Amino acid sequence: MEIPRGLGALFAFVFGACAGSFVNVVAYRLPREISIVTPRSYCPRCNRPIPAWANIPMLAYIGLRGRCLMCGGAIPFRYFLTELTLAVAAAYLFMWYGLGDAIARFVFCAALYVVAIIDYDWRVIPNLITFAGIPIGILAAWLLIPEVGLEQSLIGAIGGAGFLFLTGEVYLLVRRMEGVGLGDVFLIGMVGAFLGWPGMVFTLLGGSILGAIGGVVFALAGGAPAAPEETVPTAIAEVTGVRRGDLPSPEMAGGEPSLLRMEVPFGPFLALAAAFYALFQPHLIRWYFS
Repeated sequence: MEIPRGLGALFAFVFGACAGSFVNVVAYRLPREISIVTPRSYCPRCNRPIPAWANIPMLAYIGLRGRCLMCGGAIPFRYFLTELTLAVAAAYLFMWYGLGDAIARFVFCAALYVVAIIDYDWRVIPNLITFAGIPIGILAAWLLIPEVGLEQSLIGAIGGAGFLFLTGEVYLLVRRMEGVGLGDVFLIGMVGAFLGWPGMVFTLLGGSILGAIGGVVFALAGGAPAAPEETVPTAIAEVTGVRRGDLPSPEMAGGEPSLLRMEVPFGPFLALAAAFYALFQPHLIRWYFS
């Protein structure tokens, strides 16, 4: 018996909201070296466990008016936004793609969301996600995403990572400073694995344009937001591939903003461009060739 299309989309919406809640947990705990399994969800302000009924995706935020039930502290709006965004994405993918294709693209978008949040907050990209995402993406493209396939996936993964790595090395030789982090290299490798070389090229071009616009906006706003005022765990290098000395110093974070020297996280812009292509690939291809 086939599930009605509308009911299936509703189930996908609920699943996407739950996945968004999990993405919030991973993005908060991974760079802090806290297990994503235990302890149960808690308020980061008062450290008290959140009751199950007060942890329902989206509805709890609305019902509690964005405040912690125990201490009354503000719950960041982006928690609600993450749940809503991934809920809508899951429903949309269910409506437009086959089930296996939709699941693969949704997993990819969820991984991109985690990467974007962590890079925005900490200026590091977790290789635990992107490096592992490369072989997963190749398998997904081969078995679940017919519009990509194995050949395009391999070309995209190897070509994208190789191109960005060489670009970073050239920039380092010319400017004597790091311009492309290894995290960005693995990220674009994962993008190429899931979306093939056309998606990788679109992501590089689109991410660069968005990054340039974002850099101007950050400069006009007085600089990019500083990383959290917490001690960055030493073992973060194990999941990011970034040495502690490579992280932005307080002087750099609080220095005079400059369009040429300001450090702007590139990961969120790449992730946004890649997610856009993953969601609308058939429409983009039809528009381009029409």
